[in-house]
Amino acid sequence: MATVLSLTSVGIGDVELFMPSPPCLVVNTFYVDGEPESSVVYVWQDAATGELKSELVYMQPAPFEAALAWAEEHAPTRSVERIHARHAAKAEPKPAPKRKPARKAAVKRKTAPKKAASKGKAAPKKAVRKAPARKASVKRRVARKP
Repeated sequence: MATVLSLTSVGIGDVELFMPSPPCLVVNTFYVDGEPESSVVYVWQDAATGELKSELVYMQPAPFEAALAWAEEHAPTRSVERIHARHAAKAEPKPAPKRKPARKAAVKRKTAPKKAASKGKAAPKKAVRKAPARKASVKRRVARKP
């Protein structure tokens, strides 16, 4: 019977490093939209090159217990003694943000009614102010004097 071990890994930024003990099965369960997704990966070491290889052997929308039972059942067929398991916690829904208490409606102040312009007259135009003319520089003034 295979031994079930907790999957331990080291996270470096976005990269997660995991060094299994081949040959082994790795059971991973995570949640998508509150529903479980489980996978089982077979990891072994190539005898000729020493390279670690892996193969996805099970992927189902199943709970962790079902994936672990599948791995324990199929471990002897691949001569596996260790099963590494990782079960992500089910994501809890975020609570709705608290609403602030409603404010009392602001009391509108009454303003005096605007006087209507007489029908025949247009509103007076505002006077447009021109910018003052620039004074000639000292050199120009001296040059102009006869």
